[in-house]
Amino acid sequence: MKPLLIVVFLATLALPCFAHEGHQPLPTKGVNVDLKSGRITLSRPARDAIDVRTVVVDQKRGDQRLRAYASLVSPWTKYAVVTSRLSGRVVSLPARPGDVVQAGQVLAELDSLDLQTLRLDVQQARTDVELSRKILDGLEPAATSGAVAGQRLIEAQQNHQQNLNTLQILQARMTALNVSEDMLLSDDQKQPLRLPIQSPISGIVVHADLAVGKFVEPTEHLLDVVDLSTVWVKIGVLERDWHRVVVGQPVRLSVNGLPGKSYDMQLDRLGSLLDAQTHQSLAWAEFKNDITSPALRPGMNGQAELAWVNAKATLSVPSQAVQSDGAERYVLVEEAATKEGSEYQKVAVVVGRQSGGQTEILAGKLLPGDRVVTQGGHELSSLFFLGVLRIGAESARTIGLKVEPVTDQAVDRIISLDGALDIPPTQRTTASAQLGGKLVSIEVDRGQSVQAGDVLAHVASLELQDLQLEFLRSQLSVELWRGTLSRLKAAGDSVPRRSLLEMEAKLKTFETRTASTRQKLLMLGLTADQLEAFVKTKRVIDALPVRAPIAGTVVDFDRRLGQVVRADESLFEIHDMTQTWVQAFVGERDSSSVKVGQTARVRLVALPDRTIEGTVKRVGPVVGQDSRVQAAWIEIPELSGIRLQHGMSARVTLTTDSFAPSLSIPLSALVRDGLRSFVFVQKADGTFERRRVELGRADDRFVEIKHGLTRGESVAISGVAQLQTAYSAVR
Repeated sequence: MKPLLIVVFLATLALPCFAHEGHQPLPTKGVNVDLKSGRITLSRPARDAIDVRTVVVDQKRGDQRLRAYASLVSPWTKYAVVTSRLSGRVVSLPARPGDVVQAGQVLAELDSLDLQTLRLDVQQARTDVELSRKILDGLEPAATSGAVAGQRLIEAQQNHQQNLNTLQILQARMTALNVSEDMLLSDDQKQPLRLPIQSPISGIVVHADLAVGKFVEPTEHLLDVVDLSTVWVKIGVLERDWHRVVVGQPVRLSVNGLPGKSYDMQLDRLGSLLDAQTHQSLAWAEFKNDITSPALRPGMNGQAELAWVNAKATLSVPSQAVQSDGAERYVLVEEAATKEGSEYQKVAVVVGRQSGGQTEILAGKLLPGDRVVTQGGHELSSLFFLGVLRIGAESARTIGLKVEPVTDQAVDRIISLDGALDIPPTQRTTASAQLGGKLVSIEVDRGQSVQAGDVLAHVASLELQDLQLEFLRSQLSVELWRGTLSRLKAAGDSVPRRSLLEMEAKLKTFETRTASTRQKLLMLGLTADQLEAFVKTKRVIDALPVRAPIAGTVVDFDRRLGQVVRADESLFEIHDMTQTWVQAFVGERDSSSVKVGQTARVRLVALPDRTIEGTVKRVGPVVGQDSRVQAAWIEIPELSGIRLQHGMSARVTLTTDSFAPSLSIPLSALVRDGLRSFVFVQKADGTFERRRVELGRADDRFVEIKHGLTRGESVAISGVAQLQTAYSAVR
């Protein structure tokens, strides 16, 4: 049988009816259409009349992009707040805002009464040690010859050791304040003694709330120093887009303050905390500045584009070259062009992203170098009116068409509830310092996994220093009285028993005090090895560790180096995601329908294509006075490879009653037209028929079919909206 050939003549068809607003009518002759093969032949006059134009198909590497707002911040360890360790009056300001400084450089100097007092105490202690040493040196020969009583020698030894202990404690305090020993112990009383305020990091002074003569307190914010070598780009990603974000993803950043410029980088960290108000989570990128001329600075705002780059190059055509008859996407390829005329072939394609007037071609029998029609294609496409709904393989891929046979399914009676992902209270906690002080180091990064007991940060605390000095004083006293007791016992009967008993009581008192202070320091986070080293070296441990209470992920931290924090202030938030629940909010009228053990299906906004099966494990005993809702907690299995976050929005479906399977289809197969319902049934020849159906019960997955379908018939369950559009075009 010869192919169906339609020859278009004005005498046989009223082709001017194919003219559309903005387009010329088709010519009256010289147009041949083969509907079966999808080929059009135009004579030269017909081609000129339609003004057909073509372009060459390009090949390029395509991508998809997600746009989000971004802000620039300093890394935790690149921004420091400068404070003083003692109160005092500013007498010198060597550094000013805008100055480049190095770590340890003096930024200001204070005249401190506390420092002057410490200087006098150290000098007095040195004098006492020298005097007690001379007395002891004079008594030792006399005691050996018997000219002096042994009791007097023991008292002199005890006094000298006490003086040494006092000096050691003062020297330890001096070291803790980072004060030069030469300056403190100088004999030149006219030399000014000033407390230096040093920069904790290298960078630029960006703020100085100081003036010469101003009196400052130890907790007062004095200066800010920022290191511009690195900035973090903080990107707010909506909950619904979270499944599209991965570490290593390319990012292109444009900032409001630098119009026309963009900066390329990669995501290096993903946040683990969902903002309860904006329902955004954070993705992070890091940018290395040219330190001689930093382009990006903390505080800037802009827009980030997160890209998905295709692994291979794809074809691209002008968007006007892509034609559609509803569901079918195709282009017209010029296969021959001579002086006498041209031939054009209809080629089905799968389209991708559209941007800048170009459309990405993901699949189809289109090759680089082919010429596609960009002008006149609309007029020529009107000739392919088939009157039936048929979807080619390439178009089926484009619209995500999926067909399944009609079967029996169980349609449950359900209730649908709003919910949110809920991490059990035992698996989310905060870490804080045991004592108030200044944050001097941060040991973790954004979103880092930690184990219980890991050090997260260090806080320098004057109270910690005082507690260590008290421990040292008690320890030295124990050694002193233990040595004294040993010498008294060695003296034999010459020492009264009462003196021995009194000495033993004193030793016991100091041993108890030492043990108590040691236990306090261990509870604050210091280790036994640190305390042993401190007793030996007399060097005060400057900072207290902030340790992780549980194993998990660091999800929140917003402090800066040098910032003063309180003992009751939460510094880090840690979540353990190994077990998660979903909290469903049950309305008062549904509360009687929710019971422990019920089957639940959970759909997260962040995972739109996934249904998670769970079970109701607990039901709250009361209804909220204001909200009028009752809580139910649903246990869901651990989802490997999926980044869940506390507070993620969910939709919960609870099964209240089950029925025997009946003839049913997925809800996605339905098309609503007013009050009527339809499905698209695929016939044996591959075409689709839109058929009206009568519905029965429905749950969140299936709907029962009372009339209109029989078991085994194939219906479309995805791509249905595009089929409806195509149906409207061919109807």
